[in-house]
Amino acid sequence: MSNRIFSIDVLRTFAIVLMVIFHFIYDLKFFGYVDWDTPDGDGWRSFRHLILISFFICLGASLHLSYKREIDWRKFTKRLVQISLSALAITLVSLLTVPQNYIYFGVLHFIAVASLICIYFANKPRISLLIGLFIVMIFNMNWVSSLWPFTHIRESLPRYSNDYVGLFPWLGTVFIGIWFASTSFLKNDPLKQFNKHAWIAWPGKHSLVIYLVHQPLFFIIFGAIAYLSSS
Repeated sequence: MSNRIFSIDVLRTFAIVLMVIFHFIYDLKFFGYVDWDTPDGDGWRSFRHLILISFFICLGASLHLSYKREIDWRKFTKRLVQISLSALAITLVSLLTVPQNYIYFGVLHFIAVASLICIYFANKPRISLLIGLFIVMIFNMNWVSSLWPFTHIRESLPRYSNDYVGLFPWLGTVFIGIWFASTSFLKNDPLKQFNKHAWIAWPGKHSLVIYLVHQPLFFIIFGAIAYLSSS
């Protein structure tokens, strides 16, 4: 019996579609077509936060749904290796393309580490909720830096990374996602009446591939347009 919940796949679709839009707009600025203050200007930062919240709620929910009875270490390790190798590839590519702002701990790096930490709480939704709220609280009270644990090697890292996701507060979102998947609201799959439209959930089921492919594709397209325009 499948542990998938259609609503989670739809939420992940929502997140990946927004991320593609966000990166498209960022690339428009990168290639000089617009002068918008992405990704850190007013509104754009909130847009990115919405994407991250959606992704990480889905991550926590998926951990609970997949491993609430027992942890299949073979399945978990296979997925973890895929994500870790993808994260390493992103770091290497960013070192070659944007060495001043290379990505040393972006979305995929975070997902790999957060999965390792949160897997042990996949079957403890109430404890996960308390941990999640505590992490968000201590971050908002400035008791811990979003740069931890990189604060100890800050001088060796770029002052600005093109994609950085701190363990604080985002780890709290994953823990809250574990709890969310245990609620009767989600168990009832609120969007199940739309599951006959399978295409809605398709991007959510293939989010890693879309995440890895869309930026290189954008760069190829925009680079080709820039080259043809200058010739």
